[in-house]
Amino acid sequence: MNQILEYAIGRARHPSAWAGLAALGVLVGVSPEKVNLLVQVGTYVAGVAAVFLPSPNTPK
Repeated sequence: MNQILEYAIGRARHPSAWAGLAALGVLVGVSPEKVNLLVQVGTYVAGVAAVFLPSPNTPK
């Protein structure tokens, strides 16, 4: 489970991932305002999770 979360956080750090999600959202008919809100919430969650997850290069 931790590996999945680390992978998701790693992807969430890339702006291209958010741009792709926004494009998919608009493509399937989600309003731009909702896409913007989802990107903001996702960025917030990724930031909070990154605070609590150890860095991959940190010794355990």
